[in-house]
Amino acid sequence: MHVLLLAETLPDAERLASAWRAAAPHAETEARAVRLPGSAGGHGSGGARAGEQITAPAHGTGGGVLLAGAAIPVGRPAAVGPQDVGPAHPGPSAPGPAPSALPRAEGDALMAAAERADVVVAYVTRLDGDGLHHGVVVEAAAAAAPHAVPVVVVTGRSEVSRREWSTAGLSGVHEVADGDVARVARTWTPAWTR
Repeated sequence: MHVLLLAETLPDAERLASAWRAAAPHAETEARAVRLPGSAGGHGSGGARAGEQITAPAHGTGGGVLLAGAAIPVGRPAAVGPQDVGPAHPGPSAPGPAPSALPRAEGDALMAAAERADVVVAYVTRLDGDGLHHGVVVEAAAAAAPHAVPVVVVTGRSEVSRREWSTAGLSGVHEVADGDVARVARTWTPAWTR
């Protein structure tokens, strides 16, 4: 079982990786700090660059693959007719993650890391509507979507509905109190990893 852990800051990524490994010691974890262009980040002068691996993978090799895909629209809405489809009017767009804001090379590196993962976990202190369109959650969903890897958000507070976060390509959102990442790790990793 391979878990890719993403956070906005190096300390958050390290805390998440440590808590996840404690709860599921046989899961291989890879933590990354994601820093978007133009953001202050919070890494300091010696911090990690976007997509840079910040902890070595833990022990363990894997099976136990979990798969989830983006929502797939079935047919077009009745209000859209054949005359409305084509280059000028492509019709409704499918729900799914917002596009990545990372530079191409860093986005590709993150996508390659997500391809190797069984689950991608993103940490934000607060998940709101803006967080579904910009930031680490978007980068996690955009990297995982092409490979049908589930994306889970760990947050201190969620201000979005299940419909909103599922439309953004997320498989789960967990509010954690007092750093209870172990509960989330047990939910998203098979029993043999504990």
